[in-house]
Amino acid sequence: MSIAYDMLLSASRPLYINAIIIRASEEFHMNLDRESLVSAIAKNVKSGSLFKGVVPNTFTILDSEAENGP
Repeated sequence: MSIAYDMLLSASRPLYINAIIIRASEEFHMNLDRESLVSAIAKNVKSGSLFKGVVPNTFTILDSEAENGP
């Protein structure tokens, strides 16, 4: 989860799940499983704890500058 959080934080904007996976691969040399990541983020969206779904499979950080603008 922290990798997805870091990717969204550094992007400062909502990202499609594939963009999160690509950034994680490029910056951390990690191969994330798409289905597992979507499931984990979706659980957080549903609980309202860390992430917000913007459109299907596109996420941002709750109460972040990315969500509210500069």
